[in-house]
Amino acid sequence: MHDIVNVNGLKFIFSPLDNIETASLGVFLRIGSRFEKKRVKGVAHFLEHMLFKGSRKYSHLQIKREIEGRGGSLNAFTSQEITGYYAHFLKKNLAATLDILLDMVSCPLLRNEDIDKERKVILEEIKMYNDFPSSRATVLLDRLLWENHPLGQEVIGCKDTVKGIKRPDLNDFRNNYYIPSNMVISFSGAFPKKRIVALLRNKIKKDFRNSSLKTEAPPLCENIHIQCEKKDLEQSHLCLGFRSVSYMSKERIAAQLISVILGANMSSRLFEELREKRSLCYDISTETRKYKDSGAFLVHTGLDKSKIIIAFRTILRELNKIKEKEIPDKELSRAKDYYLGQIAMSLERPQGRMFIYAENYLILNRICDFSNIKKEVESISPSQIKKLANEIFKFENICISCVGNVDDGLKKRIRQALDKSA
Repeated sequence: MHDIVNVNGLKFIFSPLDNIETASLGVFLRIGSRFEKKRVKGVAHFLEHMLFKGSRKYSHLQIKREIEGRGGSLNAFTSQEITGYYAHFLKKNLAATLDILLDMVSCPLLRNEDIDKERKVILEEIKMYNDFPSSRATVLLDRLLWENHPLGQEVIGCKDTVKGIKRPDLNDFRNNYYIPSNMVISFSGAFPKKRIVALLRNKIKKDFRNSSLKTEAPPLCENIHIQCEKKDLEQSHLCLGFRSVSYMSKERIAAQLISVILGANMSSRLFEELREKRSLCYDISTETRKYKDSGAFLVHTGLDKSKIIIAFRTILRELNKIKEKEIPDKELSRAKDYYLGQIAMSLERPQGRMFIYAENYLILNRICDFSNIKKEVESISPSQIKKLANEIFKFENICISCVGNVDDGLKKRIRQALDKSA
């Protein structure tokens, strides 16, 4: 159950969850790193950091203490297409929490001295991610999947662009995109809707501007792309990637089910083959990336460098199996139950419901209720899974990244393994 209310140009999603003491509220914006100019790559993420440094009514300490000191939690994120600021709190503190979040988003100070200090923090964050081999392998894979396109560039930006971002850049980005027409406020918890709407009407100024959110769809990803990066590590990290369906595709749930079948849990095919049967790795997982006009299917594992090729061949065999043979009904039923179970558990928590409804509305301009999701999931057949697997897992268009203490001949051996599996 949910209601969507227009409040002075923004959309407010109200979703009640009765008989609980906590609530969740977030301010989400239809803007992310793919909309940035190259010169200021990372400005969306930089601005996210700066909103915690103080606003018109609250110092940086008050922003945190007024929420955390009342038993709540506060956080934010920047992705390719969405930015969000959100809190989880005792419902009695809703008015104070809402006031803080809106003041952060609407009236940040953006002082030059804070910008210079936070720049150093972000540069350290860049170093941190570069030092995480699993993160680094994923970064390299994204660059291969979306070569010379914003989707292939890091949300956080790079050292050179972050060093060049100034106060006018942050102000321009906020003024252009932090406007009600780009904004969705999502709430879930036990609190009267009329009271929240009244608070919002008092705090949100009427502004019916529309920002120009133009994006260029990425070109096709064709041919085999492999990048290996040598680092002095005990474990090497291998990533495989294929272009997949977008968020707007009717096949997006089928793609999620393929991920469940192959690598989303301990009963998945890749976990069983690589970890349980062969003891090649500790962790093996799959992931789907979905954007408005593109998507990707990723496989990741960390393992000893001597096991890379045998693991790679095993992964390719499992991908071939799901392409060649329809999945048994019982296995597909288990995958459907797992997928629906994860969604149901999220929707039964205020924070999960807040996130799911906001994301749905920001990208699809509608909210998918659980009953509708269930109908769509249950309609997916083994033949549909097989057909989509053949469309996604095209070995002639595969992208592969590896980070670890690997030798110069690894790239050649990966190509040889691919040739044998084609």
